[in-house]
Amino acid sequence: MPSPHHVLLGGLDFELSAGEIPLEPVSDPAYRSFIAPETTPAGPSPTHRVAFVVSSDPSFPGPAIFRSSATWSILARDGDRAFEFRDPAGDPLYVATFRPGSPDVTVQCAPRLLSAAGPAAALSSPFRYPLDQVLTMYLLGGTGVVLHAAGALVGGRGIALAGVSGAGKSTFMRLAAGRGGWAPLSDDRVIVRVTGNGAVLCGTPWPGEGQIAESRCGPAKRLLFLEQADANEVRPLAHRAALSRLLRTASIPWYDREYLGSALDACGRVLDAVPSAVLRFRPEADVIAAVERLVE
Repeated sequence: MPSPHHVLLGGLDFELSAGEIPLEPVSDPAYRSFIAPETTPAGPSPTHRVAFVVSSDPSFPGPAIFRSSATWSILARDGDRAFEFRDPAGDPLYVATFRPGSPDVTVQCAPRLLSAAGPAAALSSPFRYPLDQVLTMYLLGGTGVVLHAAGALVGGRGIALAGVSGAGKSTFMRLAAGRGGWAPLSDDRVIVRVTGNGAVLCGTPWPGEGQIAESRCGPAKRLLFLEQADANEVRPLAHRAALSRLLRTASIPWYDREYLGSALDACGRVLDAVPSAVLRFRPEADVIAAVERLVE
């Protein structure tokens, strides 16, 4: 893949470049439809320029404000943030530095990410989960959120099916598989973004067990919070009750006071733009027809 190339996520265009070094794209097939050699004049906006550089000592001069249970951390200094990823031995593999609101991201990569030495070297791109999801969460700012939700376009209308693990997202998408008029987006995470023309629902390259990951978007018309039950029932939600459920399923930097406010604002904008309800459902095919009637 030439450098630069683009990864399109939820209305954000990430332009990836490693200067004169060829940049190998992520090999995970879930990313295939999200990668483009170049953006188009009618493509998403804004463009975030992600520059990869090779460094013998990837680092950032700030303390950790969050450490995951895996191998990555979020560091902070003034308004700048860094995503630090370490190998199992604890050595930094790469550090991505960014400032929310700025179009530029710099990723310092350890030499181990080079495929070879000398002029034949290519750089293995670390622009994949979890780096790309964390960047998307921050760079959406107050315009949208990453939701722990399945999603589909039903007759061209977007429906997000939100829920924590075990709520039935993958089960629901299995029931809808092959249904006429259904275009699946994801079975685990979607992006909802509010624009001047309304809310938009997009697929992501972060699938669940069903491995559904499609780079499609459409107008967001319904946000349904899933609960498995003995019968099918749709119960509309007041704004406060919907917000409580949304906060359980949205990717939000709770640990980051400086940028938490814009993430919460985005949640409010989503709920103002997209009608929400609880969908209690029995895992049988008749629930699919019930959702189709609701969307219509």
